[in-house]
Amino acid sequence: MKKNHISIASTLLALQVSAAYSQTTTADVELPAVSVTAPTLTGGYASAPEYYVDSVDLGPLGERSILDTPMSVTVVPQSLMANLQLSTVNDTLRFLPSVMIRNQQGYEVSRPQARGFQSSIVQNTRLDGFNIIGTTAIPAENLDSIEVLNGLAGSVFGPQTPAGTFNYISKRPTDQTLLRFVQGYDSDSVWTEQLDAGGRIGPSGAIGYRFNLVHGEGKSWAPDSNVNRTLLSGALDFHLDRQTVIETNFSHYSTNVTGLPGSITYDSGKSTLLPAAVDPTRLGYGQPGAGTDLVTNTASVKIKHAINDRWNVEAGVLYQNAERGLYGITNALTDNLGNYKVTKNFNAIPHFSIFSNQASLNGHVTLLGMQNDVTIGTNGFVNGQYSYRNSIATVLGNASLTNPLVFSAPPVPDNGGQYRSATLTEQSIITGDTLHLNDQWAVQAVLSTSFIDQRSFNASGTKTSDDARNGVLSPTASLIYTPTNALTAYATYSSSVEQGEQAPTGTANANQFMAPYRDHEYEIGAKYALNNDFLISVAGFWMTRPLASTNAQTNLFSVVGTQRNAGAEVFVQGEVTRDLSLFGGLTYIDARLQNTGVASTDDKLVVGVPKLKGDLAADYHPSFAHGFALTGAVHFETERAATNTNNSYAAAYATFDLGMRYSTSILSHASTFRFQVTNVTDKTYYASVADGNIVGSPGANTAYLGTPRIFMASLELDY
Repeated sequence: MKKNHISIASTLLALQVSAAYSQTTTADVELPAVSVTAPTLTGGYASAPEYYVDSVDLGPLGERSILDTPMSVTVVPQSLMANLQLSTVNDTLRFLPSVMIRNQQGYEVSRPQARGFQSSIVQNTRLDGFNIIGTTAIPAENLDSIEVLNGLAGSVFGPQTPAGTFNYISKRPTDQTLLRFVQGYDSDSVWTEQLDAGGRIGPSGAIGYRFNLVHGEGKSWAPDSNVNRTLLSGALDFHLDRQTVIETNFSHYSTNVTGLPGSITYDSGKSTLLPAAVDPTRLGYGQPGAGTDLVTNTASVKIKHAINDRWNVEAGVLYQNAERGLYGITNALTDNLGNYKVTKNFNAIPHFSIFSNQASLNGHVTLLGMQNDVTIGTNGFVNGQYSYRNSIATVLGNASLTNPLVFSAPPVPDNGGQYRSATLTEQSIITGDTLHLNDQWAVQAVLSTSFIDQRSFNASGTKTSDDARNGVLSPTASLIYTPTNALTAYATYSSSVEQGEQAPTGTANANQFMAPYRDHEYEIGAKYALNNDFLISVAGFWMTRPLASTNAQTNLFSVVGTQRNAGAEVFVQGEVTRDLSLFGGLTYIDARLQNTGVASTDDKLVVGVPKLKGDLAADYHPSFAHGFALTGAVHFETERAATNTNNSYAAAYATFDLGMRYSTSILSHASTFRFQVTNVTDKTYYASVADGNIVGSPGANTAYLGTPRIFMASLELDY
């Protein structure tokens, strides 16, 4: 047994003793009135998963019923993450049919996006409502849920792209003492230990705690690959009285993943097209020791106060620092015979920092006999970006898809140190009102007033771009119809500003920001809650945003047209019957480039966006076999355009997952064994296809291979 494995085991015993002591010295706790919901202990002995979720945190709008929210919202519960043994946010988001993951400098460095739109570095990604860095590895073991708002939400959260809002909700302290240990394994030989401890201490349980410790290491699914990841996270709640609580969070996450296949890049301007997907487990598509080395530290504090039973106020700040060692592999095709040039290391931004803030006051007032749900709030951030002075990219040699090679890797070149290459500052004031005309009809209006300052610098410290916009408006208006308590229909219009994109590394205007964009969305939808444990959501949408790309002749990154996405989606989650739970759905998207001024790209399909994408997880837990359950999932995508001219496509694919779990009692302790096989048929496919002009490789499109068949097992012990 490795030394760090022994350390976690000893920590488990110490916390078990501590938990037993706290049970004998603290009284039962009544939740303070300020708490909207109490944490639920999921996993463990319960055989029926809790996939139904009835509420969502909409930032300054506060906790809202999903059924009554006039936007498309999906929530991944912790129960799904535990039962399917999901360890990262990327693993989790693949179960949402409107969401796609766009890998950039490795499998751990990516951008989530909804409805086929490219997300930004920080604007679309949040932790407990605070903006965070989205292009670094994010674990799932310390999360209670993941809330995704599909579509345009600039009026609620401030400037952001139409790629949706991804809000990761941290695990909170539990009212019951929790001490849970999980031993996990996945092929080829990655062993992972997790300790999850929670409870309350102090007079009347005024101090709540929740700690998660995770360590995993071993050989991953590719030959000569290795994984080493460690998570330390904690949450402390201080209840000053029944109306006031201070919530704190801190985490350290480090992950080093090497030897996985590198990206395959190709350039339609040079007549190289995307080849058929190859076997990702073949040695040589990645290089031993090449990969990502990511370290992210985060801390936040938030105070919540219930003024009375109708008004609440909260405010808080977050700081995050993300160090990104990007030492992965690029396999750049040089012809259509499969020959490629191998380059190690990326010059993409290696260091981000962000300071985020939020504050809101929301409540209910009655005017002329009509109820108003009103809010006023603010949120924003200061994002610092730091680049290398010297290029660290190193050419290793040439190989081919039919004959991949392993090269000796020279030391990483001297990067010359880092310099501040860009600073982005945003602050928004949000006001909103939901006017209930009667029991069936309501009108919601939300408006954000934003202040944007974006600056970029070269290595000598000279400012290369400076754009400031004050008082930019992003409105949303919705009409809501609720004929019964179980059914809601809505129509929503949104217009939102977003930060102009930043020219990628390697372009003639690298790091410079475009002027802020203006995006638009029309959406209609309906939601139906069956017996308060099964939710069906359907929505149709039409959305536009400016499209920027890199000109092959001038190497300048600039706005070249419009991206228009239109489509529909259906999503279900919860218990269909007492014995069967479902989570997932189907999304149709027609994503096109418009007004490009170039005949070869005008009205063509957007790179990497399938017309149909489906993801559905099923959990069968028959009542006659208490504690036993079968799980399964299907993921499929139709063909995706691989170039802006649509002269190359990534083939359609479907993968299947199968698993089982059994919950019982061992020595009076609840225990659960889980086993799962992902990609049962070992399908070869591309998991990510993206326009390199947008995501950071000027002139080259970027594709990453999907993961092969993987076996996973875990044993969960609740003390």
